Amino acid sequence: MDKNERYKLLELLEQSYEHWTKGRQFPVPSQEKQRYVWLDEQAPFGLLVQNTKEDPTFIYANQKAQDIFGYTLSEFLTTPSRKSAPTANQEDRKQMLRDVEKTGISDNYKGTRVDHQGNLFEISKGSIWKVLDDSGKTVGIAAMIFVDAPPVV
Repeated sequence: MDKNERYKLLELLEQSYEHWTKGRQFPVPSQEKQRYVWLDEQAPFGLLVQNTKEDPTFIYANQKAQDIFGYTLSEFLTTPSRKSAPTANQEDRKQMLRDVEKTGISDNYKGTRVDHQGNLFEISKGSIWKVLDDSGKTVGIAAMIFVDAPPVV
């Protein structure tokens, strides 16, 4: 995925977030002229998008998400999203995704996740929402995550 494709996906992600939150602004500094560069490379929170397949894989991860999970971008783009949660939390993850499918968004998400090395860590705050294309079709599920502490071993 080249930069133009990433930035188009970020545009859809931002528009979809504002749609599901009834106009709440996406957390980008207002003075930031190159908002998609900032979201992709400098945001202090992780952004991830998975596709809509039966067993979804990641189709996007910003630099912070790569740092949090310990995957390179190329590794992320071949990783099933289910691998981001420990085996014991898979049912909770599936339920949360079912809720997002019904309501469009899940705000104030918290939970345990697993990094590339198998270390557990806590998401202290997050939002998960359906990403819509210009025609209103769901093209992915996005997650914005905040991690306050280092991974729990």
